[in-house]
Formats: sequence, C-alpha cells, structure tokens
Amino acid sequence: MRASRVLYAAISAVAVSAFAAMPAVAQDAKSKTVMITIENLTTGQPFSPSFFSTRAAATAPLWEMGKTAPANLVAVAEGGNIGGFSGDAAGRIGKDVGDAALAVHTLPGQTRTLTIHVDAAHPMVDGAWMLGNTNDGFSGFTGFDAYNLAGTKTLDVRGYDAGSEKNNEKKGYLGALGAGNDRDPENGVITFHTGIRGDADAPKSWNWDVTKPVAHVTFTVIAGGSA
Repeated sequence: MRASRVLYAAISAVAVSAFAAMPAVAQDAKSKTVMITIENLTTGQPFSPSFFSTRAAATAPLWEMGKTAPANLVAVAEGGNIGGFSGDAAGRIGKDVGDAALAVHTLPGQTRTLTIHVDAAHPMVDGAWMLGNTNDGFSGFTGFDAYNLAGTKTLDVRGYDAGSEKNNEKKGYLGALGAGNDRDPENGVITFHTGIRGDADAPKSWNWDVTKPVAHVTFTVIAGGSA
C-alpha cells in the first residue's frame, strides 16, 4: 500500500514545471494548429488537469481499453497526477511524439481550451484526465486523427475505470473525501466505469449516467496547410 500520493489539487504546478522543459515542436509546412475544447458534462465530478499529446500512428497510445493501465495512467486515475505523462513526452518530442499540451482543472459545467500542433509524422492525438471524485476513474480518448481533420469535430467521451484500485468509496482511500488517499489494489484492466454507488462514504450526488458521456471534446483546425 502506498501511504501517500500527490494530491491532484496540487498537480498543476508539477505538470507545468515538467511541461515548461519541453522543446518547441518542429512545425513543417503542412503542420496544423488544432484547438481542443473540453466540456465537463457532469454535476459531481471535477476533472483533474488534463494531458494531451500527438504521436506517430505506429506509436502506442497513452492507454488502451481492456489492457492493464500503464503507470502514468494509474497516476492520473488515482491521483490526478499528469506529471508522468508530461515528463515522458518531454523526452520524446521530435521523435515519436510531436507536441504536448495541458489544461488546468475543469469543474462541473466548465470548459477549458488549449491548442496543440499536428503534422504528417504525428497525426494522432491522445488525452487523459482524472474523474476527481473517484478511486481510479478517468476519462479521455486515444487515436484521434487531427491532421486529416477539416473544420470541427466533437467526440463524446465516457468515464473509464483504470482497474488499478478497488472502488471502495471509503475515507482514507478516496482522496476527494479529505481523509487520505491510500491504495486498495485491484490489479484489473481498463473498463467503462460503473459510477458512484453511494453505499460507503462517497455521496451518491457524485454519480453520473454511466451510459452517457462525461465530456464533450471538440477539435477545431485554426491554422495550417491542407493535409
């Protein structure tokens, strides 16, 4: 059991520090600047800082449904810590990673907007953020081809369970309850989240309709040549 993890409310400074060290993305003549807007559709789930990166089509995504969550995703899903993803991208920009960007917390009903660059070598965009009032819930997307996007496209993204920690919804394990953020390991795989039951310490008001999206993610090409 890990006794202490970085509280996601303090992650922004850590992530920005790692992100600031990233070299500027090299833009070719046909690179595109894409605006990404996240809208939190929930009423009881704040989103942690969110991380986005572009990659080569042959490069593995940040996460995959039905597979064991990688360590960087576990850090996001259990504690809202995007620092691992950010630091990893910093060492790979100009290779199989083209660019990376982040947004601060997105509270229920809020939107956040950022820009990212894509090119022919790095057309795919992945993203991830924590569902803040869960044990190991997160949301995001993988493999969106923004380089071949013309105009605007909106994705409906659902809530996911990293499968790394049991959803016990108890004080001492669910950090949002304010009594610690210890681990209760599950050793599962990434699946759709089943929501907040409300039968332990977490209030039922944190739940959402698990058959519907928790966020709209809208991509808009704002600059760049044609693919």
